[in-house]
Amino acid sequence: MPSLLLVGTGLIGGSFALAAKAAGLFDRVVGADRDPAALREALRLGVIDAIDEGEDGFAAACIAVPVASIAAQVREAATRAQVVFDVGSVKGAVVEALRPLPPNYVPCHPIAGSEQGGAGAASADLFKDRLVVLTPSAEVDAKAANIVKDYWRRVGGQLAIESAADHDQRFALLSHLPHLVAFAFMEVVANAGSPPGGGGGFRDFTRIAAADADVWADILHANAPHWQSYLDDLATSLRGIAAAAQSGGEGLRQRLAAAAQAKRDIDAKAPGSLAGESTSPVSPSGPQFAATPGKDPA
Repeated sequence: MPSLLLVGTGLIGGSFALAAKAAGLFDRVVGADRDPAALREALRLGVIDAIDEGEDGFAAACIAVPVASIAAQVREAATRAQVVFDVGSVKGAVVEALRPLPPNYVPCHPIAGSEQGGAGAASADLFKDRLVVLTPSAEVDAKAANIVKDYWRRVGGQLAIESAADHDQRFALLSHLPHLVAFAFMEVVANAGSPPGGGGGFRDFTRIAAADADVWADILHANAPHWQSYLDDLATSLRGIAAAAQSGGEGLRQRLAAAAQAKRDIDAKAPGSLAGESTSPVSPSGPQFAATPGKDPA
């Protein structure tokens, strides 16, 4: 049976390792992590079977590290494994940093997760019926891409293919901007003194602000050109709603009603299991996201 090199033993990487072993894809997972304590914990929990000692000959390497570290890890793993794929939330910056791309590297982004982290939060069921976006470029070897597609199908993922640029634009709006806003709001709460007692609205809105700061600092920096225009639009909308609230009357009600209807429309159109990563809901749309279990929509 083939072996997997897992670089990054946190929630996403650990979940892929567990799911892949459960699906019979690999009989051995060798782990590497910049945090020795995290690596030991992954070994203790059985997420990995051994600690990386620099061996070669892996069937695959899964790179599950913060975005800023992906390119360097892919470059190294590409010489040690037949195929290499990452699970990062930003694709364009990684691809540009890697050029020329290793032909055995397949960029991926599973839309699954949690504000919880570490190997202890990993689950073999994390990717079941979840969207997995692949952004392979022309340089990617077709055989390598097909192997990685099969991995994701067999751990329960539903595949979609799009360009790195389209991916980053989409997730700037639907994932990265909501995290940015949640982090900013929590700064306001912290600066206001004692936090509120915590009603349902506060808990729902701020849940994603508990996400890993290292991971999200990298994501927000790498994809800043894409979310910046949406941030400007959000600021304009906030000022408009604030002005309407001061004036009161039908104009305010209409704006709130339109926003509520837009939310209901999106919920009605998006398949429930594919509505997005649990740290930030994402609603796939468009023909390239007409995913069905075990099939490629592209």
